[in-house]
Amino acid sequence: MPAEASPALGAPDNWLAPLARALPALVLGLLVTFSQDHSALLGLIAFGVFAVVTAAVLIASAVRADAALRGSVLLQGIFTAIAGAAALVLPGGGVGYLVYVVSGWAIVAGAIETVNGIRFRKVRAAGRDWLLTGVLTLLLGLAYLLVPQGLAESYGFEEKGQEVSGVITADIVLVGILGAWAVIVGVQLAIAAITLRSPRPVPSEVAP
Repeated sequence: MPAEASPALGAPDNWLAPLARALPALVLGLLVTFSQDHSALLGLIAFGVFAVVTAAVLIASAVRADAALRGSVLLQGIFTAIAGAAALVLPGGGVGYLVYVVSGWAIVAGAIETVNGIRFRKVRAAGRDWLLTGVLTLLLGLAYLLVPQGLAESYGFEEKGQEVSGVITADIVLVGILGAWAVIVGVQLAIAAITLRSPRPVPSEVAP
């Protein structure tokens, strides 16, 4: 089986694409991790900026892609841009709107990337990376649907002789999940970029 031509610079299976996607994901994850504000407002604004930047990367990547990938990557980019714009247009939409926007995006975008991963995992070096990113994104959407929007659990404990108490609400959990997902996916995409940057054999079917 002849070796596949190297992908164009910036194409979805070139190392620059996952690196460019890793950066906004890591920024989102670190922002959530180090922020004391885990409100739905922060979640929508942070997700909106992340999605718009990621959409730009995906659309630019689709332009450089070959015919087999161009349509699906462009669709993923357009849908991501719509989700990002929806989050930024109504950042005060509350917990329900946060769930609607993030879960809807995660399920659709995750499904597109998962399908690409399944289709190309044996013939493209980046195929397994797409599959992993897609599955992680689908799990984000599922997690958002499973968190009760009316969640309000009180907690209390003693620390250094002082009583610490508070309430864990749905937006705290949801924004925390988004941040954790962003860190995991950001690291995974960064590793994918490093791996693609280094020469590695392209998986292929064994010839009969």
